[in-house]
Amino acid sequence: MKTIDKTAIVDKNACIEEGVTIGPYALVEKDVHLAKGVSIGPYAHIKGKTYLGESTSVGTGAVVGEVPQMLGMRQTEGKLYVGKNNIIREYVTIHTATKANCSTTIGNNNFLMGFSHIAHDCRLADNIVVCNGSLLAGCVEVGEGAFISGCVVVHQFARIGKLAMIGGLSRVNQDVAPFMMVVGDSRVWGINLVGLRRASFARDEIKKIKQAYRLLYRKGLPLKEALSQLEPIDSKNVKEISLFILSSKRGISGPKKSSLWDKLFLDYPYFVRSKILTYDRFLKIRKNA
Repeated sequence: MKTIDKTAIVDKNACIEEGVTIGPYALVEKDVHLAKGVSIGPYAHIKGKTYLGESTSVGTGAVVGEVPQMLGMRQTEGKLYVGKNNIIREYVTIHTATKANCSTTIGNNNFLMGFSHIAHDCRLADNIVVCNGSLLAGCVEVGEGAFISGCVVVHQFARIGKLAMIGGLSRVNQDVAPFMMVVGDSRVWGINLVGLRRASFARDEIKKIKQAYRLLYRKGLPLKEALSQLEPIDSKNVKEISLFILSSKRGISGPKKSSLWDKLFLDYPYFVRSKILTYDRFLKIRKNA
């Protein structure tokens, strides 16, 4: 059964499957396809040649399938494909591709938090989190399980690898290798240890990824030599890191020397925070209360 609020505007040519819910004052245009169980919140606009997969929810005021933000482009024949079980929160903006035979693509089980932006021709895999206010420019690719914290900006054509983690307020202007953690201005600080554990990576596999990290980012080796030293490591995940780097066109994010201001306001505070067991302390305080 479809539930469409009387104030919503739904074009008669839009494809609306069973179980779809459309809230007050929402707008659904003619080329839109809403699959079974999709939920559209109040004042949301679903536009262009957009497909929303089963059980995807769109929050209040979101604009999904808008024309790309490019000078001189007033309309586009490009598409937007969104898979199953995605959560698109309030005021998120997602744009279609720039060409008729192309799609902006979002996989399954992704969580796009409020006010985040996914530009034209982006490709997001599955199980990705994009936090509030983060901005992905055109043609960005994000691998499975990546975590993009709040107010991150990602340069066009950059790639973020599988299970990478981008810290809040960071700027990503080069590719981020799989399993790495970036803080600040495209600076790799370590591996996404929390993400790897949550993904049930074995200890031995995590150890091999740490070894790859040290060779790439802590030994001071030329990239070609570091990659050659990764070859003997028997790990499909390390091989994935190598292949990702070899296919990079923008270059990869890496360590940079810290200025005095970086050390005072980024390096040292981050080091201190990482050593404080805040959650454990909170539990002790709560237990004694």
